[in-house]
Amino acid sequence: MAKKKVTSSDVAKRAGVSQATVSMVLNKKYNVSFSKEVIQKVEAAAEELGYTPSGVSQLIKALEEELGFTLLYRSKKGVSLTQEGRRLRPTIREILESENRLFQTASEMRGLSIGTINIAAYQCLAAVWMPSLISGFQKKYPNIRIQLYEGTQQDILQYLDERTVNLAFFNCSDTINYDWLPLMKDRMVAVLPTDHPMAKNDVFPVEACRYERFIMPEHGQDQDVFDMLDEVHVKPDVYLSTFDSFTAIAMIEKGLGISIMNEISIPTRTSRDIVTLPTVPEHYIEMGIALPSIAQASPAVKKFIAYAVESGICKATPER
Repeated sequence: MAKKKVTSSDVAKRAGVSQATVSMVLNKKYNVSFSKEVIQKVEAAAEELGYTPSGVSQLIKALEEELGFTLLYRSKKGVSLTQEGRRLRPTIREILESENRLFQTASEMRGLSIGTINIAAYQCLAAVWMPSLISGFQKKYPNIRIQLYEGTQQDILQYLDERTVNLAFFNCSDTINYDWLPLMKDRMVAVLPTDHPMAKNDVFPVEACRYERFIMPEHGQDQDVFDMLDEVHVKPDVYLSTFDSFTAIAMIEKGLGISIMNEISIPTRTSRDIVTLPTVPEHYIEMGIALPSIAQASPAVKKFIAYAVESGICKATPER
């Protein structure tokens, strides 16, 4: 049987102190006062158990000494970034990702599948795709942990820029400095209350938006919708802006206006108080996966991408 890896938690239990105290003592960062007795107890427990700080902890400590300022503030409440650390956050995340890739690759070599994946997605995709995608993936790889972040397009691009996430599910009409894997084309549709004069039509002309009170998701920053309207020289009367499509649809149900959305963003359990119509001209957006580098992605991330593509979960617009 393989020997259990000693962690800072084990050292903390042996020394009778907190994990934060262990971290501060072993990394020589005394932002609070420790007695000589506490320091000796922690060092003795670490030596007895054969524990050494992780490679990334030692690397950050070396960086702090080389740069001449502190990157991480360690207290009894935990660890947080200093002001200098926040400015260097993308670089620090790259260091952490490098250690994670190294650890995962070594695990792959031993026949294990472990790791952590941080994923960003639109709220609609988090609700429609992610439950089945994550459930199916974790049945195959139960030791790979997943953290999900939701947000608007602007939020997601920021998550990617700051390396908060490893990959993101969304659409982006602009050129982005990331690797892009297309998954599906999603149709844009008009969303109207059932008593709207055009509700029984077969299609909805985008030009008609100039005469409507418009409800705009994404805090009024949905670039795909603005692009559609610009094509027909319409500047919408944005009556309400909301964070997500769920709230926008609730407003439309009450007759407060209309909207244009991509079809997958419309909740599958929407009431019958709205209708959706194809637009004229037709417009589609491309949903896909963005990540900093496919080639440099960790084994866990590569497995998740392969599963997302091969499973077919991320293709079909849900039935209503």
